[in-house]
Amino acid sequence: MSFETDPPHILTADEIWAAQDIEERTVSIPAWGGSVRIRTFSKKQADDMRRRATDKDRFGKETVSSERLEALLFVEGVIEPHFEVDDYARMQDKSAVAVGIVLKAIMDASGLSELAVAEADKSDGTQSNASVRVLPIPRTRDDTGGTLATDVSQ
Repeated sequence: MSFETDPPHILTADEIWAAQDIEERTVSIPAWGGSVRIRTFSKKQADDMRRRATDKDRFGKETVSSERLEALLFVEGVIEPHFEVDDYARMQDKSAVAVGIVLKAIMDASGLSELAVAEADKSDGTQSNASVRVLPIPRTRDDTGGTLATDVSQ
Protein backbone atom coordinates (compact mmCIF):
# COMPACT_ATOMS: atom_id res chain seq x y z
CA MET A 1 0.00 0.00 0.00
CA SER A 2 1.39 3.42 -0.86
CA PHE A 3 0.39 6.78 0.50
CA GLU A 4 0.53 9.87 -1.62
CA THR A 5 2.08 12.87 0.06
CA ASP A 6 2.57 16.41 -1.08
CA PRO A 7 6.03 17.15 -2.38
CA PRO A 8 8.15 19.20 0.02
CA HIS A 9 8.06 22.97 -0.33
CA ILE A 10 11.33 24.13 -1.84
CA LEU A 11 12.19 27.54 -0.48
CA THR A 12 13.02 30.51 -2.62
CA ALA A 13 16.03 32.66 -1.82
CA ASP A 14 13.67 35.49 -0.79
CA GLU A 15 11.92 33.16 1.69
CA ILE A 16 15.28 32.22 3.21
CA TRP A 17 16.38 35.87 3.53
CA ALA A 18 13.04 36.76 5.15
CA ALA A 19 13.07 33.86 7.65
CA GLN A 20 13.36 34.94 11.29
CA ASP A 21 15.77 32.17 12.26
CA ILE A 22 17.72 33.76 15.14
CA GLU A 23 15.87 32.60 18.24
CA GLU A 24 15.70 33.86 21.80
CA ARG A 25 14.94 31.62 24.76
CA THR A 26 14.55 31.92 28.50
CA VAL A 27 16.68 29.51 30.51
CA SER A 28 15.91 28.78 34.16
CA ILE A 29 18.96 28.71 36.45
CA PRO A 30 17.76 27.26 39.80
CA ALA A 31 21.07 27.93 41.59
CA TRP A 32 20.70 31.63 40.80
CA GLY A 33 16.99 31.76 41.66
CA GLY A 34 15.85 32.99 38.26
CA SER A 35 16.35 32.94 34.53
CA VAL A 36 18.49 34.46 31.81
CA ARG A 37 17.63 35.21 28.18
CA ILE A 38 19.81 33.65 25.50
CA ARG A 39 19.93 33.91 21.73
CA THR A 40 21.20 31.78 18.91
CA PHE A 41 23.97 32.95 16.60
CA SER A 42 24.14 33.71 12.94
CA LYS A 43 26.71 31.74 10.95
CA LYS A 44 28.76 34.93 10.71
CA GLN A 45 28.72 35.41 14.51
CA ALA A 46 29.70 31.79 15.18
CA ASP A 47 32.58 32.01 12.69
CA ASP A 48 33.72 35.32 14.18
CA MET A 49 33.76 33.91 17.72
CA ARG A 50 35.79 30.91 16.58
CA ARG A 51 38.23 33.22 14.77
CA ARG A 52 38.64 35.43 17.86
CA ALA A 53 39.27 32.34 20.01
CA THR A 54 41.91 30.94 17.65
CA ASP A 55 45.63 31.40 18.20
CA LYS A 56 48.40 30.69 15.70
CA ASP A 57 51.78 29.46 16.81
CA ARG A 58 54.99 30.53 15.10
CA PHE A 59 54.63 27.66 12.63
CA GLY A 60 51.14 28.77 11.59
CA LYS A 61 49.32 25.95 13.41
CA GLU A 62 45.94 27.10 14.69
CA THR A 63 44.60 26.14 18.10
CA VAL A 64 41.22 27.14 19.49
CA SER A 65 41.37 28.43 23.06
CA SER A 66 38.48 26.67 24.77
CA GLU A 67 38.51 29.20 27.61
CA ARG A 68 38.27 32.18 25.25
CA LEU A 69 35.60 30.49 23.13
CA GLU A 70 33.61 29.63 26.24
CA ALA A 71 33.74 33.27 27.39
CA LEU A 72 32.64 34.52 23.97
CA LEU A 73 29.78 32.01 23.79
CA PHE A 74 28.57 33.07 27.22
CA VAL A 75 28.75 36.85 26.83
CA GLU A 76 27.41 36.90 23.28
CA GLY A 77 24.79 34.24 23.92
CA VAL A 78 23.34 35.75 27.11
CA ILE A 79 21.35 38.81 26.09
CA GLU A 80 19.70 39.52 29.43
CA PRO A 81 21.38 40.44 31.68
CA HIS A 82 24.13 41.94 29.55
CA PHE A 83 27.75 40.84 30.13
CA GLU A 84 31.09 41.94 28.70
CA VAL A 85 33.98 39.56 27.99
CA ASP A 86 35.84 40.95 31.03
CA ASP A 87 32.84 40.00 33.21
CA TYR A 88 33.35 36.34 32.38
CA ALA A 89 36.39 36.16 34.68
CA ARG A 90 34.03 36.83 37.62
CA MET A 91 31.80 34.00 36.39
CA GLN A 92 34.62 31.60 37.31
CA ASP A 93 33.66 32.10 40.97
CA LYS A 94 30.05 31.07 40.32
CA SER A 95 28.57 27.59 40.26
CA ALA A 96 30.02 25.42 37.50
CA VAL A 97 26.62 23.75 37.22
CA ALA A 98 24.81 27.07 36.72
CA VAL A 99 27.34 28.36 34.18
CA GLY A 100 27.24 24.97 32.48
CA ILE A 101 23.44 25.11 32.17
CA VAL A 102 23.72 28.47 30.41
CA LEU A 103 26.53 27.35 28.08
CA LYS A 104 24.79 24.07 27.23
CA ALA A 105 21.54 25.91 26.45
CA ILE A 106 23.38 28.35 24.17
CA MET A 107 25.26 25.59 22.38
CA ASP A 108 22.21 23.34 22.03
CA ALA A 109 19.99 26.18 20.77
CA SER A 110 22.63 27.30 18.29
CA GLY A 111 23.43 23.81 17.03
CA LEU A 112 27.00 24.21 18.25
CA SER A 113 26.92 21.06 20.40
CA GLU A 114 26.76 18.87 17.31
CA LEU A 115 29.45 20.99 15.66
CA ALA A 116 31.72 20.64 18.70
CA VAL A 117 31.32 16.86 18.62
CA ALA A 118 32.08 16.80 14.89
CA GLU A 119 35.16 19.00 15.42
CA ALA A 120 36.34 16.77 18.28
CA ASP A 121 35.95 13.71 16.05
CA LYS A 122 38.15 15.37 13.40
CA SER A 123 40.70 16.59 15.95
CA ASP A 124 44.04 14.89 16.41
CA GLY A 125 43.48 15.17 20.14
CA THR A 126 45.59 18.29 20.67
CA GLN A 127 42.72 20.77 20.55
CA SER A 128 40.51 21.39 23.53
CA ASN A 129 36.75 21.48 23.37
CA ALA A 130 34.71 24.06 25.26
CA SER A 131 31.82 21.67 25.84
CA VAL A 132 33.88 18.78 27.19
CA ARG A 133 36.26 19.11 30.11
CA VAL A 134 38.31 16.08 31.14
CA LEU A 135 40.34 16.26 34.32
CA PRO A 136 43.70 14.52 34.34
CA ILE A 137 43.90 11.20 36.16
CA PRO A 138 46.68 11.00 38.76
CA ARG A 139 49.46 8.67 37.59
CA THR A 140 52.15 6.82 39.47
CA ARG A 141 55.11 4.62 38.58
CA ASP A 142 54.51 0.88 38.47
CA ASP A 143 57.24 -0.87 40.48
CA THR A 144 57.34 -3.90 38.19
CA GLY A 145 58.11 -2.41 34.83
CA GLY A 146 58.55 1.30 35.26
CA THR A 147 55.50 2.05 33.10
CA LEU A 148 52.85 4.58 34.00
CA ALA A 149 49.74 3.20 35.65
CA THR A 150 46.53 4.83 36.82
CA ASP A 151 46.57 5.62 40.53
CA VAL A 152 43.42 4.00 41.91
CA SER A 153 44.34 4.46 45.58
CA GLN A 154 42.43 7.71 45.90
